[in-house]
Amino acid sequence: MKTKVFTDGGCIGNPGPGGWAAIVLRGEYYEEFGGSEPETTNNRMEMRAALEGLGLLAPGEAAVVITDSRYLIDGITKWIHGWKRKGWRKSDGAEVLNRDLWEALDKAAEGKPLEWRHIAGHSGHPENERCDKIANTFARGGEVELKKGDGSWIYSSMPVADEVYEKPLYLSEVKGDIREHKSWPECEARIKGVKGSRCKKVKTKGEHIATIAAWGDDK
Repeated sequence: MKTKVFTDGGCIGNPGPGGWAAIVLRGEYYEEFGGSEPETTNNRMEMRAALEGLGLLAPGEAAVVITDSRYLIDGITKWIHGWKRKGWRKSDGAEVLNRDLWEALDKAAEGKPLEWRHIAGHSGHPENERCDKIANTFARGGEVELKKGDGSWIYSSMPVADEVYEKPLYLSEVKGDIREHKSWPECEARIKGVKGSRCKKVKTKGEHIATIAAWGDDK
């Protein structure tokens, strides 16, 4: 089973004081990490979280990095190849922003059997919600008890009373990328012709959270 590394980052003001968080899941054992910086940006904190997460992996350890940052996912899986060919320049000739962290991430990922997976932020994914709480607490100058164990505190902090949506939501998953849709045709259109993709109608917050968690566990 692959190790899972959940990451998140953010800052107050953008730029402003920031925080980052990483949760490493090996089997059924969770371990939390986090930190802060006095002056930074949202994107830098998202990248810092992933960088710190990769640093927690053993040589050759297969892992899935799970983040709600599209900037991070697209940067590390797509854009970085062109940037390197062009001497860390974008297509318009401008220097790539956050080059120091991109280079560090590229080096940290080199030779590692990694999968990068994007999930929707603030959508009820338990580990992502916990990462968000850790990162934002650090960004605001607060203190967080970083925990280790079975992860029961992550799920016990989720709302007990189930929230019924006014209108159903539709979730789609394509190659690990989970997105929300307002209609079933929109959901079906996204997965059409894509092997292994799926859609699901959810009517409550609890069903929403459970679906995302279950789909994540399938990987």
